Amino acid sequence: MKRNGICGSRLLAFVALFASFFVATNFAYAADDVPTGAFIVRPAKVELDIKPGEEQTTILTLLNGTALPLSVSTSYEDIAGNAQQSPNDEPVKLLGTTGSSYSLKDLFFAHDTSVDMLSGEEVQIPITVKIPKDAEAGGRYGSVILTFKPILSPGSPQNANVAIESRLATLFFVRILGDAKESGQLVKFGIFNDVKTVLKPTLAEPLRFQVTYENTGTVHLNPYGLLTLSPLVGKPVSVVIDPQAVLPGATRMREVDIRDEFSVGYYRAHLNLNRGYGNNVDVADVSFWIVPGTAGIIMTIVGLVLFAWLIRRSLSLSKHSVK
Repeated sequence: MKRNGICGSRLLAFVALFASFFVATNFAYAADDVPTGAFIVRPAKVELDIKPGEEQTTILTLLNGTALPLSVSTSYEDIAGNAQQSPNDEPVKLLGTTGSSYSLKDLFFAHDTSVDMLSGEEVQIPITVKIPKDAEAGGRYGSVILTFKPILSPGSPQNANVAIESRLATLFFVRILGDAKESGQLVKFGIFNDVKTVLKPTLAEPLRFQVTYENTGTVHLNPYGLLTLSPLVGKPVSVVIDPQAVLPGATRMREVDIRDEFSVGYYRAHLNLNRGYGNNVDVADVSFWIVPGTAGIIMTIVGLVLFAWLIRRSLSLSKHSVK
């Protein structure tokens, strides 16, 4: 199922450039495209490479799109890989006051930890990550939590005295430069639920594949690849699998939906997945059948019945002619 080395790397060369545009928006807790009337934090995710003993500062932009003034406070939490029961589950979780073996929360620094914002106001908050000189190479993962609630005026109604708090998080993926262990692999590939026969896909019910990747190293990886579907007759269809970060020690499940038009018949799906480091590529194949949907099955049965009736009628007429 898997193969190391540079095999398939040429096929994926163009994918790397195209897919790089998607990396920054994965794991989005803070929204990058939110309609007017919301509190917005940008960016949703930050990736940093820092040497031991050095620091880097990132600017978070806050926009109060609500109709009320807001009080905003800043706090920090570590994050870790979430044990996904399905690809729809969030791949990471906030750890609250609990630390992790890849802790980052104590390495954050900000001069201002709270700010009041008028309706429509935009504020920029510098967040600095400071790496100790003796820090080991590898990954550190945390989040900057922005907690916001309305500022109620003295004339507010009595039942509005309790302001509702909400939170948004910008995730930080920090790599401390040095001799970190990069190691990961594709552990599962196939049609969702491992079926070998699927109904003809539609926009509402696409052809759905599952790709599962395991990170066994000490730094996060961004695997990406190309999925190609080949029918017995006709042209192949290819779909780019964009990079999505996988934390150290985590196994991430993801879905790949294909909504193209497909004819009924036999297909072969071929996956080339770059592990996210070096030119290491995993390959996997799965074969399956696409069968008609309910309407197609009914039409096929009606057609077969009609065909059988015509054959029987033709034979009956032939017998009468002989007599």
